[in-house]
Amino acid sequence: MDPRREHVRRLLQVDAYITDLHGKNAQPAQIIDISRMGVAFVSDTAMPTNEQYLLSFNFPGSDIRNEITLTVLHCASIGSQGRFRNGARFLVISEACADRIFEYVTTAPA
Repeated sequence: MDPRREHVRRLLQVDAYITDLHGKNAQPAQIIDISRMGVAFVSDTAMPTNEQYLLSFNFPGSDIRNEITLTVLHCASIGSQGRFRNGARFLVISEACADRIFEYVTTAPA
């Protein structure tokens, strides 16, 4: 089995922010899918690989802000609008946030 697909992913289209580890240089992003171990998101700028960032987002209908430290594993240009699809692996995640992600990916869509 491809290790990138070891964990169940679920589509998730929510707005997010990516910042450096100091919480500066925030840029908008849109999450497109998520799993217990990682996330795919679209950004307006290319994200250097093997760099660490802080991802911040809310699940639909929730006021709880999730913050996760991640590393970008790949970045590829998509479409003609100068956007980029990124794949990242989680590095530091709270137990509560991990539980919310697990619940999201294992619950059937409404």
